[in-house]
Amino acid sequence: MRRRFRCSIISALLLLIAASPAMGQKKLQVKMPHPAILGESLIGARVILGQVTGRCSQEFSDLLRQDLRAHGIPLVAQAEPGITAVVTVSVDISECQALPDQAIIGSGLPAMHISRTAGHFLAVLHVKDFWSGDELAAQTLRADPSKQNESPSTQPEWPAPSDLIVTARLQALGQTRRLYEPWIDTEEVQFMDDKDCNLRAAFDLFKAADYKGLLQVARANTESCNANPKTIAAAWYDLGIAYMVMQNYAGALAAFGKTGKLRDSRMVTEAIAQCQTNKSLAEALARHVVAWEKQTQKDAKPAQPVRTGIIFTNDLVIRLVQGNVAEEDILKMIASEINRFALGDDDLLKLKQAGVPDAIIAAMQKKK
Repeated sequence: MRRRFRCSIISALLLLIAASPAMGQKKLQVKMPHPAILGESLIGARVILGQVTGRCSQEFSDLLRQDLRAHGIPLVAQAEPGITAVVTVSVDISECQALPDQAIIGSGLPAMHISRTAGHFLAVLHVKDFWSGDELAAQTLRADPSKQNESPSTQPEWPAPSDLIVTARLQALGQTRRLYEPWIDTEEVQFMDDKDCNLRAAFDLFKAADYKGLLQVARANTESCNANPKTIAAAWYDLGIAYMVMQNYAGALAAFGKTGKLRDSRMVTEAIAQCQTNKSLAEALARHVVAWEKQTQKDAKPAQPVRTGIIFTNDLVIRLVQGNVAEEDILKMIASEINRFALGDDDLLKLKQAGVPDAIIAAMQKKK
C-alpha cells in the first residue's frame, strides 16, 4: 500500500513537470555597445603623456599623442596649480616586431607557394591619477596582423616586415580608444526563446539584429504573458536584454528587477552587473559629450567635424535634458551623431513626460 502511494506521488510529479512549460534559452553573438571606460575620469581632466618604453616607443608615443588630441583630450607637459583633474598615461611595450614565417606550399593543383609575414605588438597601458597615484585603468594592447604573398610557380617575396609593424601599431592604437570613446564588442548573450508567450518571435528578431522590432515585441510580451510566473520572468529578462542593446540602461535594470522567478539567477545577476557598469559610464559620457563639444568649438576651424562616436538614444537625450544641458547644444549633437532613437507613441509620451522640449523631439524625428 505504501509503495503504491509513493508511485502515485511520483506519477503526479512527473505529470506536473510534463505540463509545465520548458524554459528554453539560447546563446547569441551580439554586437554590444559600451561607453568609454574612462568617461568619468576624463571629464575636465588634463592628460600628461608619460613614459612610453620598449621597442617602437617613439613611434607609438607619437601615434597616441596625435590620437588623444584628435579626440579633443587636452595634453599638458606638467600639472598646473589649481587644476585637480590630472591623469598620466604611460605604456610599457614588451614586443614590437615582424618576422617572416617558414615557406608554405599549399594543397591543390597547381600547388600555391605562400610567403607570410606576421607582426606582433604587445604592451600594457596604464592610466593613473597624477595627484594620488591611484591606477584608474590598465589595458593590455595586443595585435598580431599577418600578410601573405602567393604564387603558383615560385616562392614569392615575403611581405615587408616594416609594413606589418606599422599595421600592428595602428591596431594597438585602436584598442586604446576604448578608454576615451564608446566601442562595440561582440559578446555572447543568453536569450529566452520559449515557445509560449511569443518569446520565440522576440528571439528571431534578436537573431536578425532587428533591435527596434525586438523592443516592441518584448514590451508586448511582458503585458500579455501572465499565465505562468516563470514565463513572465523570462519575458521580463528578454525585455531587459532588448533595452540593454538599445543602451537604455535604466529600462534594462527595471526589467531585470522583475525576473525573480527566473530559474538561472546567476544569468540575471551578471546581466545586471554589466548593465549597472554601462549605465554609470554612459552617464559620465553624457557629461563628457558637452565638454568635448565645447572644446572643439574653442579650437580653430578643423579640417573636418570631430565625431564623438556616441550612439544617441532616447535615454541619453533625457539625461542631457535633465542635466540642464543647453537645448542648442543637444540639437547640434543630435544633428551630428548616429542614433538609435525609438519614436513610437509610447516613446514620444515618455520623452514629453521627462520634460524633453518639442524642438528636440522634432529634431529626433527628423534625424530618424
